[in-house]
Amino acid sequence: MITLGRNRRTEASMGRLGLSRLPMILMYHSVADVAGNPSALCVTPSRFAEQMAVLQRLGLRGVSVGSLVNAMRVGRQRGLVGITFDDGYLDALEVALPELKRRGFTATVFVIAGRLGGTNEWVIKGPLLPLLSESQVRELAGADMEIGSHSMTHVRLAGLAARQLKAEVSGSRTSLSELVGAPVRGFCYPYGSMDAAVRRAVEDGGYDYACAVETPLAEFGIMALPRVYVGQRDGAARMTAKRLLYRGYLAHDAIRYGAT
Repeated sequence: MITLGRNRRTEASMGRLGLSRLPMILMYHSVADVAGNPSALCVTPSRFAEQMAVLQRLGLRGVSVGSLVNAMRVGRQRGLVGITFDDGYLDALEVALPELKRRGFTATVFVIAGRLGGTNEWVIKGPLLPLLSESQVRELAGADMEIGSHSMTHVRLAGLAARQLKAEVSGSRTSLSELVGAPVRGFCYPYGSMDAAVRRAVEDGGYDYACAVETPLAEFGIMALPRVYVGQRDGAARMTAKRLLYRGYLAHDAIRYGAT
């Protein structure tokens, strides 16, 4: 398997990723029926199945971000779409996995190393949902889903003291790598909170790539891969439009976030 190395040559080897080189990476959280869904955290199982069917009809294959990055390294990312799930909800195993396997897809699940078996208690306005346990994380990894890190406790990382930042970033990788019995390659910034010091800590922590949420255009790169949010409103027509216009979505968001 091709990997990216664990030093500051990582981002240089991929270059600063301009819009023309960016792969499409979808960002999900939970796949569950939740009344009202006030935080837009969830898509229903039926909507998720519809969205995966759209990808398949468009001739696309959903893959983990690790696999997508490997393909990018050798110029073979055409026809691939990265699929990610933030926070590590139990429904990634119980609901999303069967639908993905039915279509020959895989994905990356970014889990919070210090909250396994707990709930998403950090969400102020939204449903309280169960998180994967240690054994369930291992079960997902055994089903060819990539396990990535979403930090140790799900705090905003930008501005943290160096010691705490290292514990959140490197500590979570060590813990999860031991849990799944393989190096954890990917990181996802909680709340999208990152700055240059955070990205450097992620790279120094041994990660090959990182996924972001709100990314200024100048920061696009292997340590800040932008993603496209997918929600309950994204039916077949909107999913098709997002596929056709996703670089425009990313550029619009990058300009907006860069100006704030």
